Amino acid sequence: MPACRLPASAVVFLACLVVPPFASAADSEWQISPYGWIASFEGTVGGAGGDADTGGEAEFDHAWENTGLAGAMVNANWRRDRWTAFGDWTYAKVSSDSPTRVPALYDSIEGEVKGHVLQGYAGYDLMPRDTSHLDLFAGARYYNLDLTVDLTGAAAQSRQLQGGQAWFDAVAGLRWTRQYANHWRTYLSGDVGVGGSDSSWQGYAGVGYDFSWGALIGGWRYLHIDYDSGSYQLDAALTGPFVGASWTF
Repeated sequence: MPACRLPASAVVFLACLVVPPFASAADSEWQISPYGWIASFEGTVGGAGGDADTGGEAEFDHAWENTGLAGAMVNANWRRDRWTAFGDWTYAKVSSDSPTRVPALYDSIEGEVKGHVLQGYAGYDLMPRDTSHLDLFAGARYYNLDLTVDLTGAAAQSRQLQGGQAWFDAVAGLRWTRQYANHWRTYLSGDVGVGGSDSSWQGYAGVGYDFSWGALIGGWRYLHIDYDSGSYQLDAALTGPFVGASWTF
């Protein structure tokens, strides 16, 4: 299976979007936030050589039946006056079992999605307040994802289907943050993307509590991707709760 490597162009792209030209200004604010993500997936995946008749596509309708869950995120956010720039790196490795469409040939099917998602955006605060921000943002999302489909044989021989792809989507969305009672804060974000994907969209909701050293944050992230290159088919959502910490400086 191809390794999930991040090309230099993707790293440079994210850095150019996230690091703004006035980042050293005294009135700028930075936030760095690492997270753990209990990612799962639901939807349809298919690897090279797969088709519906041979069971080469796997459908997963219940995310919490996943057999393997893992994910991590690191988010960076910069703000100055009404301008903001932010982005994150995400790694996920999730797998799940599913019944096959042809049980006489294959007893079971297992699918795995593994790889990286990088995002970088620039935004403008439409409704600046002391305790809240409503940011309109645009940028891009980069995917480098491997798919593996394992078919356990019955009448047919067991086999494995694999595929790996990397692509970009142009993305636009809205993000709202608000602070309550000095210690509590909420986060809501939604976006849509097109380009390499036929379509993609993402929803993010979280709540945080401030301490003297920073903040603890928890919530839910949902990322749906519809991408089809023939032998590589992904029409699925990576979804699940996350928890992390945030430092402001």
